[in-house]
Amino acid sequence: MAFLLVRTTLILVGLIMLFGQLGGCGDTGDEASNTSSPDPAVASTVPLPPWLSYCDTSACDPTPVIATICPKTNPLCTPLRSSYVVTAVNGRAISGTFFPLAGPVDANLHLVSGNGQAIANYLWVYSALHLQLASESDLQISYYNIPLNWGGTTALNFEGIQLKSSLVDTVFYRHPSYDTGTAASQFHTQAQAIIMSERAITDLTTEHATAFVMPTELAVVSGGEGNFSYGNGTVTINYGNPPYIAALGGIANTALPRFAHEYAHELFNEIHSSVLSGNIFCFNEGAAEALAFLTGFLPETEFGPIGLRGDDFDAGCLPLSESHDVGNCYFWHIKNSGLLTPSFMHGIFHPQHAFTFNSCTQTDIRTGNSVLVYFTEAAGGANMIPVLDSMKIPHADSYTAAKLALGL
Repeated sequence: MAFLLVRTTLILVGLIMLFGQLGGCGDTGDEASNTSSPDPAVASTVPLPPWLSYCDTSACDPTPVIATICPKTNPLCTPLRSSYVVTAVNGRAISGTFFPLAGPVDANLHLVSGNGQAIANYLWVYSALHLQLASESDLQISYYNIPLNWGGTTALNFEGIQLKSSLVDTVFYRHPSYDTGTAASQFHTQAQAIIMSERAITDLTTEHATAFVMPTELAVVSGGEGNFSYGNGTVTINYGNPPYIAALGGIANTALPRFAHEYAHELFNEIHSSVLSGNIFCFNEGAAEALAFLTGFLPETEFGPIGLRGDDFDAGCLPLSESHDVGNCYFWHIKNSGLLTPSFMHGIFHPQHAFTFNSCTQTDIRTGNSVLVYFTEAAGGANMIPVLDSMKIPHADSYTAAKLALGL
């Protein structure tokens, strides 16, 4: 199977729930508990997401990431005290992490060296055995408010548990100070229901799936928020952080819609390389959202009509530029027409022709003609002209004319 790496909606980016300057990190919400004991089912070793590795079995960069917190009046200060921060899963050091820092509001975070990144009060360590963090001010790190151990090592340790089934293995991570309740088993059970529902509609199967379900700290991916489909059965889900989870009403509400979206990508990967070519990225995103919505695992508010950049799909698809918004807009108008049905989505995953078009250039008439023919045939010959008109994208006057223009 061809490798496919797909970013999902930016809606789950952990950064959206916190502040842009150094400051407090907020409470852990209704699901939090500072007295929870480790899950007895936690295994000593669990697999890690593809971008992470255990430092005792892989060559983690021995050069530390070095960062300082300095007053705004002296941004290049050289603090005399520091702490080594080591991130681990089940007590084993791992290669990377992401977290916010809580400290004085009149200070700046500065990356001195190493394979990392610092923006406002957020710090990424992409690959290093440890982080050396220096400051004269008292600090707390991560969404779990861990105080730094000055002059020693600060452990940021997460627990991981692996659950297995014939359809999917799930690896669920949490910080021990945050009580996730039954979220691990609930996700595992519902992930199987999602797989069965989406397979039933598409009449497609994939390899045995593995889902990595993690808090924001472990979604330390450069250029992405941690929600991915790899096209080989591997799916990664960032369920967010305590403020975000509280805002959405629980881990199930943050993680399950993303899994439904990502697993839809796995199914789309089964057909796209043989029948779809060109820049199919935006169409792929829209199809994943539509299938997840149709199966009932993605809320309508995440599907439309307001996109990630605040644009209204009901005004048409032409003004859109963000890839997820473009793809969602195509399928949102199908939904508004009453044609977003299981048989329609089955047709999307079993196109009658090979199409070549740039799905992210909705101003191109070839894109409009391809969408017109593709959607008409998926809908069993229904008149798609009003639907394309509502999208406001250019297209031929009829299905027949569009098909002729495409040489089909």
